Amino acid sequence: MKAKVMTAILAAFMLTMTACGTISPPIQNAVTETTTTTAESIYDSAASSEDEKIKTDTFIAEFFDSDISFVDTSELVAEAMKGCSFDNEIDDSNGVQKITLKGTNGGGSVEVMCIDLSKSGLPYDMEYILENLGDHYFSQTAAQMNGITEDDFVSSYRMTSSVVSKGKYQRYGSVQKSDGMATQFGYTETYAVLSENKLTVVSGAVLSSDMMERQSFSGLMSKFANNVKY
Repeated sequence: MKAKVMTAILAAFMLTMTACGTISPPIQNAVTETTTTTAESIYDSAASSEDEKIKTDTFIAEFFDSDISFVDTSELVAEAMKGCSFDNEIDDSNGVQKITLKGTNGGGSVEVMCIDLSKSGLPYDMEYILENLGDHYFSQTAAQMNGITEDDFVSSYRMTSSVVSKGKYQRYGSVQKSDGMATQFGYTETYAVLSENKLTVVSGAVLSSDMMERQSFSGLMSKFANNVKY
């Protein structure tokens, strides 16, 4: 008899608590989980971009702090510069050859370097090194075109390829910007090859009011690419 009374009291207690909302219906749980998931997704998306920047900055710092050395590129530069239509000056310092170019209606520059990675001990694979270092130099080089923003680029291309123990990175963009009175033509390119533990990077940009000078510069960058061993 006592058992029946206790069962009845327990059933009544459970019914009362459910009616008060202490035991939530399944539909309420589902709504709560959906809201939480959405909020976390937005946060993760916003944090992702910042995380990538931190990772890239960390890689660049580790790269230049590692045991790397520069290899002479004077022969490569001399061969590629044969027949160059721009007046030019070459400054060789700290393992980097910087070529200043001057045309009739504009000018630019090209930086050439070859880095020996055989003792670097970097914990990154070949494609990661090529892509991150390539993007780093492309951004730096493109920024040299004063007054030019991403909106002024009329074409762009980015490629990374690898075969066994060697890889190649190439990224370039053409610029055309008009203020209603004059038009500026620009071109920037970064070309990098990693082969036999040596990373060769050629990165340059030009800005001119003459479209033909832009084409001449594009041809010059092609000559550098053709002379880099791959």
